[in-house]
Amino acid sequence: MTATVVNGLEVIADEPTEAPMRSRAGTPVLWQQTRTLLLEDGSTTYGCVHCDYTSANVRSIRPHLNKHRTDNVPARTSVLAPFGELSLAEVFRRLVDFDDVTSELDEMTSERDEWKQRAQRAERSLSTLRNALRGVAS
Repeated sequence: MTATVVNGLEVIADEPTEAPMRSRAGTPVLWQQTRTLLLEDGSTTYGCVHCDYTSANVRSIRPHLNKHRTDNVPARTSVLAPFGELSLAEVFRRLVDFDDVTSELDEMTSERDEWKQRAQRAERSLSTLRNALRGVAS
């Protein structure tokens, strides 16, 4: 039930809203719950597919959609609740026979360490660049 009238103007077109990202194939991704509404004066606004909520800001619709979640939808963190603050390795150990995933875990750990080193180098480079730019701007 999308709005049919916005600020006294009739909605003449109601279409899915194009997301800011593209699919891997390069095709547009459409948000089905956020609607692009064309008003009779030619202006565009955005609306919720579930109710008559509208906004000129497309980014305000997605947070609004949380109001339409049902109580029987589990929270994202509830799946991880039994594992508390365990490390990823400990979770693997508890979920499967660790002998079967040792090589995968070692590979993931190695990749994580490599990416961590790359991130730290990038942070140092960024810090150096910022310091150099501050010196130039002074």
